[in-house]
Amino acid sequence: MAPSAAATAEAVGAASPAGAAPGVAAAGPPGTRVVGSGGARLPGEHGRPGDPVRFTVDGRLSPDGVPSGRFHVNHLTTEGEPFADFEGRIDCVLAADGLGVVTGVIERGDFPAAPPGTDLVGRRVGISVRDGRHGQDAIGWSWSTGGFAQDTLKCNSAIPFLPIEHGGYRVTGVPFG
Repeated sequence: MAPSAAATAEAVGAASPAGAAPGVAAAGPPGTRVVGSGGARLPGEHGRPGDPVRFTVDGRLSPDGVPSGRFHVNHLTTEGEPFADFEGRIDCVLAADGLGVVTGVIERGDFPAAPPGTDLVGRRVGISVRDGRHGQDAIGWSWSTGGFAQDTLKCNSAIPFLPIEHGGYRVTGVPFG
C-alpha cells in the first residue's frame, strides 16, 4: 500500500503550503509530483566550496496537464550570511523513473552577493531532483552551468549532480505527466 501524501511529505521533509500543518503537504489532485526539501554544502568545483544550499519544491502536474506549485532556494555563505534567497511559481513539471524537473519564474528574490542592480525577479530557472528511493537523492539547477545570464527554457534544467546531505525528494507520476 502506498503511503499517504501527508506521510510522504513528512518523511521527506517537504515544506508546508500555506494553511497546512508543519511538515505536511496538502493533498492535491492525482498526477505527476516533484516534492520535497533538501540541502547540501557546495563542493569546490561550484565556486563557493562549503556554502550550504537548500532547495524546496512542491510541483504538481494535474491529470489534465496543468502545472502548479512553488519553489524556494536558499544559499548561505560558510559564515551563515545570506548569499541568495529566492522563490517563485512553477510553470512546468516533468517526471520519469525517479527523476524530476521543475521550472518556474522567480517572484521574490534577495541577492546580497550579486552585483548592484541585479534583479532576477521575472527570470525563469530550472531545478532537477533525483529521488534515490532507497539511496541518496540529488539536486541540480539551471544556473549551475551558465549563471543567470539568460532564462532557462521551460521544462529544462541541469542534471541532478549534487548529492543531498539532509532532507529528501519524492518524484511520482508517469513520464511527462
